[in-house]
Amino acid sequence: MGIEAESPLKSADKFTRWVLPLTLFCGALVVGTGCPQGPDDLLDRVRGLHARNQYAETLEDLRTLMDEDPTDLEVNYLFGKSLMHTGEPSLAIWPLRRAVKSSAYAFDAGMLLAQAALDSRTPEDSIDAVDFALAAQPDNVEALALRAHAKLKLALHAEALADVERALELHPGNFAIFVPRVLVLLEFQRVDEAEAVLDAEKQSVETADDQLGEEIQARLCLTNAAFAFEGGDHKSAEVMYADCLDAYPTHRLVVRQAVDFYDAIGQQERATALLRRTFEQTRATHFGYALSRRVRRLGDEEKAIPPPVREAREGTGEA
Repeated sequence: MGIEAESPLKSADKFTRWVLPLTLFCGALVVGTGCPQGPDDLLDRVRGLHARNQYAETLEDLRTLMDEDPTDLEVNYLFGKSLMHTGEPSLAIWPLRRAVKSSAYAFDAGMLLAQAALDSRTPEDSIDAVDFALAAQPDNVEALALRAHAKLKLALHAEALADVERALELHPGNFAIFVPRVLVLLEFQRVDEAEAVLDAEKQSVETADDQLGEEIQARLCLTNAAFAFEGGDHKSAEVMYADCLDAYPTHRLVVRQAVDFYDAIGQQERATALLRRTFEQTRATHFGYALSRRVRRLGDEEKAIPPPVREAREGTGEA
């Protein structure tokens, strides 16, 4: 006896009983991992989360999209953006380097890449990235300010001043240019102008984030101390440098310039003690390197002194 063929109607009914619940189940889990989503669905989801500033939630989807097509410029841009917003600037550099080649993302990706490079302590790469952004928007004040910051890091003071002056021509009231403007004025020892800018922007300084406010005030403190020293008033300069150290005891530039000052007035042991104390307090690599170089250099200088002179110095207790 043969097997009876199933009627088309019964087959359709069975299909509905199995597939419809599965479809509903997948719909309920579309935000989770229960059912696979296509690249377009994932990309739409990422765009929506970015619109709500939810960047951490997009990383898993973006890694999936990057695995599927690492050359997609929009995906690279969104991935770099998410990494920047989740505190991973060094990881953001590579996808942003791809994205910046697209005319659609040249400005935004260029600005993010410039900030990522600056955060990763490669200011020369930051300048290159801002150049991409400025090629797309030549008169953008925020881009000029960011490039001025990077140039200050490289001690390209004249070039930084040119960017500042250009930005001031375009939009003198833009706060983005305020910090690099003050810093570059201090570098050129135009203290009166820097203080006038600070006075004019007093409210802005008070509302600026702590890091920017500290950077400006620390440099202003150092500039006043340096002026006192250069004017021959070593006592006032010593008091001012001590005040700077009290206010900013672990600020890299404050410590470095205080060390230089103590060396200049013949207090090498005090300079070494300051550097050692700061390193022990912070364990920062740059202070450690500076201390090791200093100890090695002073040791070499001591060895270079002729033995009779060294013995005479030790006999008198001279440092």
